[in-house]
Amino acid sequence: MSKILKVVGASWLQTKISSYILGILGVLAILALFVGQIERIQEDGNYAATVFYSEKTGYRIEYWGQSNELANIPKGVARAHFRTDIDTTGWSLVEVETDGSYPDEIQAYAAGIVEGALTWYPIHTHLENTIRAKCDDTPLEKQCNKLKDALDKSVDTWKAYAAERASSDPYWHQVSLYYTQMSGVYTGWKHGVERRMYEYETDISDLYWLNSVNEVLEIQHKLNITINDAALDSLPGLSSAFLRIANETTEDGSSTKKLFVAQNAAGRYTSMTRILKRYKLNYHSTSNEESKPVPGISIQFSSYPGSITSQDEFYIVKAENHEMVVTGTPLRNYNNKLWKDVNITEQLPIGPRITAANHLATNVSSWSHLLARSNSGTACKQWLVVDFTRFRNIHNYTLRTEAKSIHNEPVTERTVNEDVRHTVVYRGNNGHAKGIVGLIEQVPGLTHSADISDLFMEKGYWATYGLPFFKDVAETTHINKMEEKHGKIFSESESPRAIIFNQRYKNATSLSSIIKLMRNNNIIAISRVNNETKCDGNDCIFGEKGYWEVLGARGDMIENQREAYGIIDTKVVSATLNKTSLEFIAISGPPYTEIQSNDSIPINKGNLAPIYTKEFDNKANINGLEIRDLVKQQQEEAEQERKETLELLNRDVVQPFQWSQSEFENMSHKGLPDKWAFGKFSPNWSW
Repeated sequence: MSKILKVVGASWLQTKISSYILGILGVLAILALFVGQIERIQEDGNYAATVFYSEKTGYRIEYWGQSNELANIPKGVARAHFRTDIDTTGWSLVEVETDGSYPDEIQAYAAGIVEGALTWYPIHTHLENTIRAKCDDTPLEKQCNKLKDALDKSVDTWKAYAAERASSDPYWHQVSLYYTQMSGVYTGWKHGVERRMYEYETDISDLYWLNSVNEVLEIQHKLNITINDAALDSLPGLSSAFLRIANETTEDGSSTKKLFVAQNAAGRYTSMTRILKRYKLNYHSTSNEESKPVPGISIQFSSYPGSITSQDEFYIVKAENHEMVVTGTPLRNYNNKLWKDVNITEQLPIGPRITAANHLATNVSSWSHLLARSNSGTACKQWLVVDFTRFRNIHNYTLRTEAKSIHNEPVTERTVNEDVRHTVVYRGNNGHAKGIVGLIEQVPGLTHSADISDLFMEKGYWATYGLPFFKDVAETTHINKMEEKHGKIFSESESPRAIIFNQRYKNATSLSSIIKLMRNNNIIAISRVNNETKCDGNDCIFGEKGYWEVLGARGDMIENQREAYGIIDTKVVSATLNKTSLEFIAISGPPYTEIQSNDSIPINKGNLAPIYTKEFDNKANINGLEIRDLVKQQQEEAEQERKETLELLNRDVVQPFQWSQSEFENMSHKGLPDKWAFGKFSPNWSW
């Protein structure tokens, strides 16, 4: 018995100790959950990482998670942070910085790795919504593969060509770095997928396509394939850009001037995985480590996952001695003979040319010269290059009421390379405002640029909207013939959008008024007034005013040729004379207007009393039930009147685009917000 009690006693003691241990562990578990919850609350959505490099170990990436002091993130060769705010602001943010003490090629590759690793999932969803939704297991698959083969060949050709010349030629050095960075993005993207053990095929050809989206239209004509929507591509580009100089009164009552640059970008709604990016890449002029740093170190731009250029063609380039804003709006070519001048293996595609221009240009003129070099004929654009530094140095410039024409004689250069013809026309400017604004129009075989600073200053505004300003560009692309066939829609000076800018620019003198102008969409009123009818045939698109008679086009709202396509963002940069800071805001998503709530117009119940009192006067005897019924009747009539009034007020209101409430809800839109009702957003950068 004593042995049994001893055993029992021993078991009781062990049990008691175990209970204490379990209790302590339970408390620790609760504390851990509590601390974990605090940490989760403190998570700020900024995911950071650093890529290190050594000759012995090669490249190594360290992930720092969230809730870091970003200024203290180790730089390594390249560091980056990625913030996913698309559900709340419509934008995600990516910022990348490199260490200039490393060779440029290592910087470029590391910059690509760290971005690709952090943004691997948006790259995945963006591909699924766009390229793979269009190409995988569809009738277009063979044509897509043909395009990919052409892009693969182009990349292989120019990577080798540029690398051979990078040690002595600054232009080709920047081109080489462009392709090196893209390769790094692929490495990082693949690493991110594998690290998460995600079953997903990564194909570098898809990445090449993501970096060539704005060139597909011209390449497909060259290859005699059709991938994009032919009807939409037949219209003048829906994107537009607007420059405005306005007088402003400062806080002390003095008068000054403010310069605004705004851009609307058009695209498919499935492509709205939007990212604002800032690259601070400390490159040098050549691959020689003793060469001087490039002028354009910091470049901010609107973009998409996987792309190392904008694709919208919107850039803010900051350097020690200049700050430039660059916008590009698409031009269409209707001259089939020009497609022979499109070539992405004998001439350089647009992405590396823009990269070289942004890094090497020191002013408006040099930017246009760099873009003109080796024109592939792809991504035809009207470019506006605005030098804010030059603007700040203009003193006592008086706006004139009459604008002068561009008067300087052009300088023309003509070259033929492997049967690809290219004509470059430059027009200088010796006026007082020289160097503030440059206009470049580039199509297959032709680049025409001019300094339009004085003309802009005298007019007070400038706008581009997909119709050439230069006569030779209009004639070469057959825009003039399209005007003869389809009317003023193709007129540079008399098209509906040209008239909108000309009539409304005077009221666009502040940030809010410029946003209102750029995002204006009265398509509901236009449809009601014109009583549009159904239409069949390829030319219907030219009668669809919803695409070309408004600035904030919404293809999901028109009567015919309805598409999930239209304006998908608005960006505005502004600066005040003699002030050093630039202000930048961006709005993501298709334009919309606020809808007045039904509860915001109260019923004035006091006006019911005279009505039913008069009814009482007509009856000698009236009981309580009759009074109740009369009051109820009058309330119902007042409510109906209020609804009718609201419907009248709101009948032209444009509601936010919402996937679940649209006829396009079955289109692939992974990772995208359902409702696009976002306001102004201004990014805060850390490095």
